[in-house]
Amino acid sequence: SNYSPPLAFIAETFSCQISTHSHSTSHGATVDCISVMTAASSPIETMTGESACPYTLWGETTVFEGRWLRTKQVNFRAQDGKEGVWQSSHRPVKQPGIDVDGVDIVAILKRDGKKYFILIKQYRIPMRAWCLEFPAGMIDANESIEQAAIREMKEETGYTPTRLLHRSRGVQGLDPGLTDDSVQFVLVEVDGDAPENQQPKQKLESEEAIEVVLVECDKVLEYVKSVEQTLHVEAMVYTFAMGIGLSALVQ
Repeated sequence: SNYSPPLAFIAETFSCQISTHSHSTSHGATVDCISVMTAASSPIETMTGESACPYTLWGETTVFEGRWLRTKQVNFRAQDGKEGVWQSSHRPVKQPGIDVDGVDIVAILKRDGKKYFILIKQYRIPMRAWCLEFPAGMIDANESIEQAAIREMKEETGYTPTRLLHRSRGVQGLDPGLTDDSVQFVLVEVDGDAPENQQPKQKLESEEAIEVVLVECDKVLEYVKSVEQTLHVEAMVYTFAMGIGLSALVQ
């Protein structure tokens, strides 16, 4: 199936499991629908239908190119004739045949009859703060999204997933008004009683500062609210927690 459930749906699904078992402005995203313009400002490509770009774009240039980041700017004309320049950031490399740059992992740890979400606390230099996040990472060459999820889980948390529950499809943008950086979500289950998960050991890169955080599934919103003044909570983690904690309000 090509259906990709939104994160709120995933959160509601988890909430049901917990209760049952007790346990962007889209201007900047128009890179995907660019009508390339020549120097004479004539469109090379015109797209129609649901994927049609509502802007005329031309003169895209690369402003900066680094190891992990590329910045661009492109001229745009809106439907009312107003013109401007849109600046955006991009990943320099996307693996062939893969629609997204990375993977985010929602992991449930089952141990001693309880269920926990495996989160991480990572220091992020751009934020100048510790951030509460899902385990995540880039997809390496010749690696599937599922393989990337398993590798990142082992590296960042030390835990080895024992069961794949779900993988999203399509492209989930992280901040589409600023960047085309994107992920897919992989939901995994971790058997905490398995020998390989008894004493998990991280395999971090020298520049990574990551701590593992285990939160009981039915207390994730309570936990997020308790740390929101001391940690920067990643937006998707907060949304996920709200989807679980507040799902009863929309029943």
